[in-house]
Amino acid sequence: MRWGSWRYIVVAAGSTWGGVMLPATVSGAESVALLPVLPAAAPSAVVPPLLSSPLGLSPAQPETLPPVPMAPVPPLRPAQLPAALPPPNTPSVLLPPTRPAVLPPLAPTLDPPVKDLTPPGFAADPYPPAGPGGHAEVPGHLNPAAPAGGGPFVSAELLLFRPRRGAFDFVIPGTAASLATTGPVESLNYQLQPGVRAELGYRFGASGWDALAGYTYFHSAADRTERAGPGEVLFPTLTRPGLTDNVTVAAAVANLEYNLYDVSLGRRFVVDDHLALRAYGGLRFASIRQDFRAYYDGLDARRAVVSAASNFQGFGPVLGAEAVFAGWRGFHLYARASGGLLTGQSDNPLAETNNAGQTTYVNSGYNVRQVVPVASVGVGGGWQYRTVSVRVGYEITQWYNLIQQPRFTDDVAQGAVVTRPANLSLEGLFVQVGLAF
Repeated sequence: MRWGSWRYIVVAAGSTWGGVMLPATVSGAESVALLPVLPAAAPSAVVPPLLSSPLGLSPAQPETLPPVPMAPVPPLRPAQLPAALPPPNTPSVLLPPTRPAVLPPLAPTLDPPVKDLTPPGFAADPYPPAGPGGHAEVPGHLNPAAPAGGGPFVSAELLLFRPRRGAFDFVIPGTAASLATTGPVESLNYQLQPGVRAELGYRFGASGWDALAGYTYFHSAADRTERAGPGEVLFPTLTRPGLTDNVTVAAAVANLEYNLYDVSLGRRFVVDDHLALRAYGGLRFASIRQDFRAYYDGLDARRAVVSAASNFQGFGPVLGAEAVFAGWRGFHLYARASGGLLTGQSDNPLAETNNAGQTTYVNSGYNVRQVVPVASVGVGGGWQYRTVSVRVGYEITQWYNLIQQPRFTDDVAQGAVVTRPANLSLEGLFVQVGLAF
């Protein structure tokens, strides 16, 4: 290329597109469609000649560009054409939409059936509501410890107790040739005997309150015989000193008759799914009779008899509580405790005779009105289901200073007497069966 030769710059003019909104019909419903509209072909662009070359060269002649070919427009159906087309290069105009046709409602869809996978035994309500004469289940298998409904309830207990008491001695073995007392103090022991306890109560609806009446009966006995061996002698402990001091045979018998009458008002509490409590308070009447007789013979005694009975009758307030801790399948732990103060009359007669009842040495007694404390505690376990309960446990009951036995202490002073307070306790097994209606 020679210096000074010039080229022409060609600029091509593009085409613009315009559009109009045309109504169209789709599936029976009117819609709006935007269709392209091509404007008329633009004239060929002519590039103006350039300025004269600064080198004095002649400018080139202008060159005419060929027209740009236009894509053919497909013909539109008359139903789709608007009444009048807008002029070229006119911005698109949105026609107002028409109201769409109402579509028919869809048919309801049916869900596939659901298979019941509930394990057997879980389909029923585990805590059904209480009905007439029925009970609602309490969580933790606490029926009948804390039933939700009201109604009567009963319980019966078989008691297997051994009573124990103080001031139950009657003789001391010793040596005849010695002034020293070397033998042990021999005392009676009550036998292990059965007893009964029964309770009848009523629950006042779902409030938790209940009223109860109970009765306890127990009877026991004791007996023992001591004989002096060769070179031995027996020293009585119940006779008046200086009169019947040495014997060769000593025997003693005793009987206990134990009656309790209780009435109480209590309330039951459900602490959680496994623990239920019952607190109660009421009155107790007690009748406790003890007969104690000692028989002596030989040496100073000729069919001598000493009688030292103790009888108490009294009443007073009693407070207590019960607890049930339920576990697996109705098995549970059980505990109860109570305490009270009973005021009443304590009669403690004392009589001593010799010569087969022909000679009287003592005919006295110590009768006093006193307050006797009592305490009881029991622990055990059992099983319960709905309205039935079975429990087995161990119980201890202590009566403090129930016995006030008089003893003469001097062989000269006839009024030298003291009282020996003694306790009475009962301990052993209990088997309880309860039923709630």
